[in-house]
Amino acid sequence: MRPLRLLPLLLAALAPLSCDGGDGGTTADGTLDLSEAPADTAPPVAERYAEVEDGPLNLRAEPNTQAAVLRQLPARARVEIIETGPLDEYEGVQAPWYEVRTAAGETGYVFGSFLTLDVAPPGNGEPAPPRTLALPEPDPELTAGLSTAAALDAAESARAAGETVEAVDYYLAALNGCDENARAYFELAELYAELEDWKHAVAAGENYIALRPDSFWGHNNLGLFCIRAGDYPRAIAVLERAVKLRPEGGDGVADEALALAYRNLSAAYHANGDPAGARRADERREQL
Repeated sequence: MRPLRLLPLLLAALAPLSCDGGDGGTTADGTLDLSEAPADTAPPVAERYAEVEDGPLNLRAEPNTQAAVLRQLPARARVEIIETGPLDEYEGVQAPWYEVRTAAGETGYVFGSFLTLDVAPPGNGEPAPPRTLALPEPDPELTAGLSTAAALDAAESARAAGETVEAVDYYLAALNGCDENARAYFELAELYAELEDWKHAVAAGENYIALRPDSFWGHNNLGLFCIRAGDYPRAIAVLERAVKLRPEGGDGVADEALALAYRNLSAAYHANGDPAGARRADERREQL
């Protein structure tokens, strides 16, 4: 089986995202071109943060459901709690409205039942807890009756033959028989990336780092998948973890790999509307 590896050219090979979710360009070194990111104005440090449980969540101009929608916040976006507002009821659930500030410095109101309160600040260097996400079932017509070992052999053969979709099904079948096969999750994440199926690339990557919490490559690659899936807060969390780990593969690749991870981290901060965080990541890279 092939050795685990970093994906150094992934962002260059993709149509990268700008901070508003549209297509952007690439820089000469293949990192995301986010020159249209918000102006470099860092919001003040907050004492309390919350995370959007399920998105999109409306950020409103006033604390009521009739108020104008300023923008929609994606799932897992971190916001600063400015003030607790009036108590209200929505779909049978009572909760207060909260005045919040986004990573881009926008302020508005969100209904409290859609928030997880008292979470860590975004990108504070502490890794978010690992997530184990569901993956699809394999094609039964292709994989029925295969043992775990046979499914793994078939996955490697299919991948070598360029049969990416079939290789995905074989890896899924192998994991149905042994869901603690970390390497299979890593390979599966790469295959989903080849197919530009970012949702499932993220799911496979999350399962991999749950089993290998100290893998630099696993965290770096998952950060890239999260950027491409539009989950910038999670990308920041796993890339902050990546730059605290030692890259697998020996001293010869360590500095180059860490520099790449810092560039990816800078891109994630930019995409999340935090140019000050991106600047800090760049400064840390320059100190390597």
